[in-house]
Amino acid sequence: MSQMKAQIDKLLTQASDKLKPKGFISELLLPRLSVAQYSGLLGAYGTDHLRIEHDIVGGQGVYPRVTTLTTSTTAYNIEGHGLEDVVTKRDRANYDLPFKAEKDKMSSLVMKLLVGKEKALADALSNTSTITQTQQLTGTSQFSNYLESDPLSIFSTAREAVRDGCGLYPNTTWMDKKVFNKLRYHPQLLDALGYAANRPGGLKQQEMADVFDVDRILICEAIYESAKEGQTSSLAPVWGKHIWFGHVASNAQPEQISLGYNVIPSGTKPRKVYKYSINNPPNTTGILVEDEYDMLLSKTSAAYLIEDAIA
Repeated sequence: MSQMKAQIDKLLTQASDKLKPKGFISELLLPRLSVAQYSGLLGAYGTDHLRIEHDIVGGQGVYPRVTTLTTSTTAYNIEGHGLEDVVTKRDRANYDLPFKAEKDKMSSLVMKLLVGKEKALADALSNTSTITQTQQLTGTSQFSNYLESDPLSIFSTAREAVRDGCGLYPNTTWMDKKVFNKLRYHPQLLDALGYAANRPGGLKQQEMADVFDVDRILICEAIYESAKEGQTSSLAPVWGKHIWFGHVASNAQPEQISLGYNVIPSGTKPRKVYKYSINNPPNTTGILVEDEYDMLLSKTSAAYLIEDAIA
């Protein structure tokens, strides 16, 4: 009779593996605009007030009558986004620490909505039918080629295009962390700030903002699972290998220029969590997470896209 006993590996309760991306910018890039109604119109002024008119008058001459302004509107439509999962009594019985059935499913639903929101905005801003001021880099022009690429010239082109498009220079740049890390060691950028040879650790974020001549740089670290369910995992950066320049208002207020707004219903907050009892199957808890917003791109001429900035 064998004296060997079956060995069962116990789950560690002090640690576990789970990828929790950070560096989401979808709720930082565009200023938040709270509205009472789920659909409506954002008003915009034309540029008639900037047209030079013949305005010299004298004696009994009649003052010229001119068109002082034209207005237009852009429609917004807040859409609901939501996902649901359930926790059954079997789930509760079968989940051992460090897993927690209810908490784990809730946090996963929240993350799914956040990743989806980030990807939707990134896709919209990567669409050259939406952002028509764009330049695609290939081969030696890509900034990963330190010897032959010319980022300062391309940045200058981007800034001037935004100014020509909306009347104001860009104040914000955003890119994936991989692009940022490649650029922070680019010799041309180092030289622009007086570091002729190199700089330990590369350029810092504020130094990069100085090179880009913007007020802020947003560094995106969000990733998503690009493989279909059941296929081998393939993680990809949400924001790709691109760089954007844009003029974005710091907050929502009348008579200003902004690439767009994060339009949300008044009195709400992102990703609300609801829990409720379900009787079929018995002793089941439903978990629902919802978000409501419209990432409204109201002034696309206030942005410039540099596609495939690195190889």
